[in-house]
Amino acid sequence: MGITVLGPLTVDGSGRLGPRDRVVLQAPATRLGQPVSADELIDAVWGDHPPASAAKNLQSCVVRLRKAIGSAAIETTPHGYALVVPSDHVDSRDFEARVVRARELPAVGESDRVAYLLEQALQLWRGQAFPDLPDWGPARREAGRLGELRLEAEEMHVDAAAQRTSARVLPQAHAMVRAAPLRERRWELLALAQYQTGARGEALRSLRQLRAVLSRGARDRPRSGDAGPRAVDPAAGRRPPGPHAPDRAVQCPRQGLRAYDVDDSERFFGRSAVVWSCLDLLAAQSFVALVGPSGSGKSSIMRAGVLAALRERGHRIVVITPGARPVEALSALPEDADARTVLAIDQTEEVFALCDDPDERREFLSRLAEEATRRPVILTLRGDRLAQVTEHDGFSRLVERGLHLVGALDEQALREAVTGPAQQAGLLLEPGLVDLLVREVRDDPGALPLLSHALLETRRRREGNTLTVDGYRATGGIHGAVAQSAELLYGRVETDQRPLLRDTVLRLVSPGIDGEAVRTQVSRRLFTSDPEHERLIQMLVDARLVTSDEGRLEITHEALARAGHACAAGSTTTSRANASATTSAAPPTPGTPSTAPTASSIAACG
Repeated sequence: MGITVLGPLTVDGSGRLGPRDRVVLQAPATRLGQPVSADELIDAVWGDHPPASAAKNLQSCVVRLRKAIGSAAIETTPHGYALVVPSDHVDSRDFEARVVRARELPAVGESDRVAYLLEQALQLWRGQAFPDLPDWGPARREAGRLGELRLEAEEMHVDAAAQRTSARVLPQAHAMVRAAPLRERRWELLALAQYQTGARGEALRSLRQLRAVLSRGARDRPRSGDAGPRAVDPAAGRRPPGPHAPDRAVQCPRQGLRAYDVDDSERFFGRSAVVWSCLDLLAAQSFVALVGPSGSGKSSIMRAGVLAALRERGHRIVVITPGARPVEALSALPEDADARTVLAIDQTEEVFALCDDPDERREFLSRLAEEATRRPVILTLRGDRLAQVTEHDGFSRLVERGLHLVGALDEQALREAVTGPAQQAGLLLEPGLVDLLVREVRDDPGALPLLSHALLETRRRREGNTLTVDGYRATGGIHGAVAQSAELLYGRVETDQRPLLRDTVLRLVSPGIDGEAVRTQVSRRLFTSDPEHERLIQMLVDARLVTSDEGRLEITHEALARAGHACAAGSTTTSRANASATTSAAPPTPGTPSTAPTASSIAACG
């Protein structure tokens, strides 16, 4: 959820709220998390002349807002109503947090991070703060405080940016002086930027102008062209509004929950020893089985490690996943395949989880054994399926000879997996971040996709080119980042569309033969006839919770498949809770506890 009050009010980019609802939402946003009494809200909406039905109309506003932004977002307390969304979901709080963070950064060597933080903070402003409450005292005072903080942020931004290149900030320094000529600090920054670019005469002129302006007061405010060099366009050299990356191009080095593929080999770190071992095994006997727990990186090792190396050596690569019809999947192997064609089977456990025909299962495994006599064959298999492999004698002997167990990364490899992609992409790591990540992951062999997703979300919260400890913790950490991403997506979906979201995700999950939830590929064409389905799918893809390759949709990791399968059971309970919360808009009597449902029971569906 995103609530903007630094300009026209919007919720998740939409301005669909009515005038009264806008006021009722903005008023508690002035003191996030703290209650605003019903009397105060009535005063904010109607001023000195409220109608007799004001209290009832106020309750109706709250009900509508809960439907629009989530029943848990507005909490009823004995003292009124409180807006209880995360602080970074309200642009005014997000702005203030960025400015405070910029103040705290050391001055030496941190100008890039400071400039980036403040650039992002200032871009949150789109107009007057709390525009629907110009006459309400609390909003007027909060808008004044934020406005002063904005002036300070502009000055801090120019100061930090000037440490990198003074010439680029000159237009902004001129514009700042014209906007607030009585702020002495702005003249100082202008003169400093002029001096550092070699325009010493203009710097002295600016200081003389400062003395003149301060002596005259605001009456003789300098004209548009008087605050610096002649014919300087204050917009020259400035970036257009909107989000921007820092000056140094930073590419995303992370896959999130998705495995690294053959084309991602340059960004794949920490597994070189395993890759070389597998290549040696293939050279000796033409068969390798990468076996390990879910999330241990088997698919990435096979694709971005072994297969990428084989392709560089001139081999032809064919990759399949068995699905429910594994023999049919083998038809992807072309008829002209020779001994240098490598057959790779990813997620071989699908043979046991999805194929309900034992004859087809046996035929598929027998054909794999045959193919291993003709060409290199490599497969990945979840460790908990090894017992079922032993039921097929010929295939099990093949796996036994080519078995390579994939375990947890050691500490050195973990550090390489964290730092390698970051350094390659030009990202810096705040001291302490790598140690924190290593501690959280080293004892969990299945946490690598979660680590990648957490670092992907940390990158989105970076300061300049630096990934920070605070940014990582804000993601929810290794085991909380996926849930937080799903929760945020769920919160962005309109209430009446959430059942459709749940249905969309459940269609990407199939019950296995033994009842286990298994992710399933589905053709995207099945959803394109419904625009709402297509929009929700795109939201899932943008959040990297679902992939869309060659017209096929798939959940990015099987952990989400299990969560999605479980969410159906929680949906009924959540629906009842939402209904209960919606009907409790009136403030309770003092001492009555407040209850509010959360989206957590079905957020995993996102």
